[in-house]
Amino acid sequence: MKLSSQKIVEAPIAQVYAAILDFDAFEDMLKGRGTKIERTGSVAPPDPGAQWNARFEWRERPYDLQAELISVDEGHGYAIESKGNGSTCMAVVDLQEASSTETKLFVSFDLGATSFASKLLLQTLRVTGTSLNRRLDKRVETFAAKLARRG
Repeated sequence: MKLSSQKIVEAPIAQVYAAILDFDAFEDMLKGRGTKIERTGSVAPPDPGAQWNARFEWRERPYDLQAELISVDEGHGYAIESKGNGSTCMAVVDLQEASSTETKLFVSFDLGATSFASKLLLQTLRVTGTSLNRRLDKRVETFAAKLARRG
C-alpha cells in the first residue's frame, strides 16, 4: 500500500532541505503524539545509517519499530526504512526546485506486510486509504505553511 502527498512550499529549496533534516523536530512531534522514540547506534542523522527505535500504540495494540536512514540525496531528500511487528515501511522525502522561491515537496510511504497479522492490518488500512491520504495531505500542507511563514 502506498500513501503519498506533494505540495508546493513557498520557500527556497535550501531552506526546505534544512527543515526536512531537522530530525530533532520530527522526534519531538512524534513524542507529542505519544510515541516513545530513541536514537540508537553510533551514527547521527543526517548521515546514512542513523537508527531509531520507536514504540507506539494504535487501536490499543503496542507496536515496536526499528527505523534506519538508508540514503540521503544531498540537497534533495532522503529515504528511511522501518521494520517491526511483521510490517515494513519505506518513507521517502524528495524535493525539487520549482523556482528560486518555491520548492516541490514529495512525501511517500510504501507499506508492506510480512506476517499474517500485519497483512490483516494492511487490508484494514487499504479500506481507509482515502482518509489516510487526506490526513497525510493535511500534515504536509501544515508543514509547508509553517515553512512559508518562517521564510
